[in-house]
Amino acid sequence: MAHRKIRILICNRYVLFRTGIKALLRKQPPFEIVGEAGTVRSTVKQVQRLKPDIVLMGEAERDWSIAEVTRCIKTINPDVKVLVLNLSDDPRLLSGCLDAGASGYIRKDDDASQLRSAIGAACSKNGHGHLKAFVA
Repeated sequence: MAHRKIRILICNRYVLFRTGIKALLRKQPPFEIVGEAGTVRSTVKQVQRLKPDIVLMGEAERDWSIAEVTRCIKTINPDVKVLVLNLSDDPRLLSGCLDAGASGYIRKDDDASQLRSAIGAACSKNGHGHLKAFVA
């Protein structure tokens, strides 16, 4: 039985970061990298055009918070999952992302297997699975 592909859009302002995530996930079934974006404008266009299953959301631009971009993405497509990639465990940041509609978060210093598990969990039927909790 064939597994359904998980269509991924990578959003981060840093090209090397996006390149690294693509390299980690490129040959990992069931993941399919459908696009990448370095700005909020590009992210919005890509979400509309590509209809990804999940957006891996890092920093997009200095003037936009991750929560603001997440809210914008969820307004465009409420069904898309957003997985926040960040170094901070700041409860206010994480709470803001959850309130904006994010499915969970993973630290940028976690390993590749944790990233793959988090993507799978976010795209599972309930949308949260075993993702790290947003705890205040």
